[in-house]
Amino acid sequence: MSEPIFKTDLQYFGSIHFVKTLMENKNVLFDLEAPFTKMSFKNRMVIITSQGPLMLTIPIVGGRDQKTPIKDITIAYDSPWSAQHLKSITTSYKRAPYFEYYEQSLHALYLNKPAKLVDFLLLCSVWLQSQLKVNWDLNQPQDQVTVDALLKYQDPWLPKNYSRIEGLPKYQQVFADQNDFIANASILDMLFCVGGREINKLWDPPVR
Repeated sequence: MSEPIFKTDLQYFGSIHFVKTLMENKNVLFDLEAPFTKMSFKNRMVIITSQGPLMLTIPIVGGRDQKTPIKDITIAYDSPWSAQHLKSITTSYKRAPYFEYYEQSLHALYLNKPAKLVDFLLLCSVWLQSQLKVNWDLNQPQDQVTVDALLKYQDPWLPKNYSRIEGLPKYQQVFADQNDFIANASILDMLFCVGGREINKLWDPPVR
C-alpha cells in the first residue's frame, strides 16, 4: 500500500513543527485552492531577534481580509518588503554558526519577484529542501488522488500560538543569553543555528 498523501497549506518558511511533519511524511500535496486566511503562516514567519520574536509578513494585494484561493493571491511590491525581510534575517542570524553557509543562496532567493504568492512560497520550499538535504514528494493539484489516499493535515500552530507546542528538541539559539528558549519559530532559526545536516539528528522520533 502506498503512503498516504498529506494535503496541507503552503507556508512562508514554515514553523519547525510544520517542516518536521513534511519531512516525516514526505508525500505532500499543497492545497492551492485553500482560501487565504489572515493571521496564518501562509504569508508570515517568526524569526528570533535580540528583542525576542519578530513577525515578518509578505504584503498582498487586496489586504488580509480576503478569502481568495491562495493560488490567486498577488504579492504587493509597493514597499521593499523582500529587502527588509532579508535585512532582518541577516541582522538576527549573522552570528549563527551556520548562517554563512546559506547566506549567498538566500540572497539570491530574495531577488526573485514573482507576481503570485504561491510561486514565491514554492521557491522557498525548493530552497529549503536543498538546504535540509531532503525531499517531500510534491503531488500536483491535477494528479488523480483517491480519497482513501488523502489525509488533510491542518497545522494547529498559528502566529498567535506557535510557541505553545511541546516536545520539540531544544537547541542553542543566537540570543540565548538575552531570551528564554523560543520553540517552534520558523525553520530558518533551527537551520541557521544547527545546520541542515544536523537537524535530522534532533528529531524524536527520527525521520524515516
